[in-house]
Amino acid sequence: MDTELRTNLVELLRESGRAYRAAIEAENGADTDWPIWYADYLQDPLARQIGMNFHKSQLIYCLMNADLEHKARAPDSDWPEYYADLILERCAPSETPAEDKLALYYFDGCPFCSMVTSGIDDLGVDVELRNIFQNPEYRDELVAARGRATVPVLRITSPNGEERWLPESRDILRYLEKTVADAA
Repeated sequence: MDTELRTNLVELLRESGRAYRAAIEAENGADTDWPIWYADYLQDPLARQIGMNFHKSQLIYCLMNADLEHKARAPDSDWPEYYADLILERCAPSETPAEDKLALYYFDGCPFCSMVTSGIDDLGVDVELRNIFQNPEYRDELVAARGRATVPVLRITSPNGEERWLPESRDILRYLEKTVADAA
């Protein structure tokens, strides 16, 4: 993982948190639409400073997902660091896409898994398919890495052995489409 990119993203998230608190204090209240506010604040700086382009709806979804994951998996951790790691894991482009090994954890009959496997076929991407019901070892690997057996999840292993676990069917397809487009 690019540590400079992570550091910049963490600082950008900290800055956005300070700006959000100031905005809420100025309005004397809480804002239930925080993901929209943050997406508006972060969209341009993410593109300019970090080189990560998001449609506003994608960024809102990513922020809401980060919030849910943070509350469920690590509520006592520093939120900007947790969000930065999650955003980079799920949204940052690979530094070595042509050399990465891809494995999809899935099971037959899952409609979200079917959407991803169809996309893999359409794109002609080389992805190892790991059915978690046919091979309990794959399920165990997934649970050990992610804390649950929810699929589909794409495991991306770089040549240096670094691993990223990318859940969510639409995020997986977006990643594969971008990877294929960038590698072509």
